Amino acid sequence: MRTPLLFIIPFFIGIITASAQQSTVLDEYIRIGLSENLSLKQQQLDIQKSMEAIRQAKAMFYPTVQFNANYTVAAGGRKIDFPIGDLLNPVYSTLNQLTQSNNFSLVENQQVQFLPNNFQETKVKFSYPIYNTDLKYNRQIKELLLLSKTAQKAAYEQELRHNISHAYLQYIQAVEAEKVWKSALAVLQELRRFNESLVKNNVATRDIVADADYQISKTDHEIFDLKSKQNTARAYFNFLINRDLQSELVADSSILLLTIPVYDREQLVKNALTNRNEMAALSAGREAATTAIQLQEANLKIPDFYIGGETGFQGYGYRFNSNQAFVLAQVGLTYDLYKGGAQKSKVQEARIDAEKINTQMNEVRMQIALQVTERWNQLSSAQNAHETSQQGQKAAEESFRIINNKYKAGQVLLIEFLTAQNRVTTARLQTLLAWLDVLQSQQALLQAAGGQ
Repeated sequence: MRTPLLFIIPFFIGIITASAQQSTVLDEYIRIGLSENLSLKQQQLDIQKSMEAIRQAKAMFYPTVQFNANYTVAAGGRKIDFPIGDLLNPVYSTLNQLTQSNNFSLVENQQVQFLPNNFQETKVKFSYPIYNTDLKYNRQIKELLLLSKTAQKAAYEQELRHNISHAYLQYIQAVEAEKVWKSALAVLQELRRFNESLVKNNVATRDIVADADYQISKTDHEIFDLKSKQNTARAYFNFLINRDLQSELVADSSILLLTIPVYDREQLVKNALTNRNEMAALSAGREAATTAIQLQEANLKIPDFYIGGETGFQGYGYRFNSNQAFVLAQVGLTYDLYKGGAQKSKVQEARIDAEKINTQMNEVRMQIALQVTERWNQLSSAQNAHETSQQGQKAAEESFRIINNKYKAGQVLLIEFLTAQNRVTTARLQTLLAWLDVLQSQQALLQAAGGQ
């Protein structure tokens, strides 16, 4: 008859001395997530939008040429009386008398309509900014904001890698815990068969079989509960990589054999302050704020220059001839002589924004250092917990081995066997959870340090 001590999970043995390796399965899932994650796609669209804003800012340095054509028909509206008849008719009458002729015809008073009727204007208009501080610094600011958004996207990619890895470990945890419970179920089923043989041989009463059935039902429930947790973990993982929530996952248990190197906390803090994309985003934001100061200061000192012009046809009736042709040229300069101190206030406002970002960067530096320190301590604590759980597991397994042999020899009660069996199952689950906590703590530490 097989011994009830059937299950030994391979990664519990020699886990610290296993060779370091990367899970190619997880790497592929991370690649899919970086390509398909919906939030990441939205950030990429924001970057593309910023690039278009830069193109628009650059386009404002070039001349603009417009074609305009309009034709106006009007009736009614305001009118002005022009007494041309009252002014000229007395003179014309005198001239006719002097010349004894009718060469000078009398005219009527006129009413001139303000709204032009049968009037057309067809022209080409162009303008060119020779020097405009707003255009120059606006383009620089948009380029710096693009750098900031790019750094923010890189920071999110790093966070997404961490989230995908963490979710995958959660799924692996549920899968491996199910293996532990299934092994425990195999022990209980072996126990039931052994107890039935005792009852058939009139060595024990039927209640020991019922007790085994009760323990089997509890284990079945634990396995069913873990199946539900696997489904939930799988759905969340598929959500992160933008796949159907019910898509199956490849459970790469070799990830549990990874070696955890020794990390130097001070070096990790230095790496984080250098590599964290949040710092790059803030740095670009600070440069944009400095450029905004230069913009406002330039507006205080330097006027804007531009040239422009129009050419086309203008007049009553659509006749494109020399009588309606016109040409117009302009040279302009604009400078605000007085705006009630508003421009100086804008300069000060821009300086306040820059100082605010400097303060924020100092705070983020401290937060990053604190985060790395906390996660380094969490990893150390998780490693210690795993070492302790391993020792507890070895003791529980040795105790179970002895009690198992005694039970088969009829030297201990069933309750002692079940207690020992539950203890070893619990110990193995604790070791599993402790090691996964180590892996998750390592992932969190690398993410805080600006690693992959």
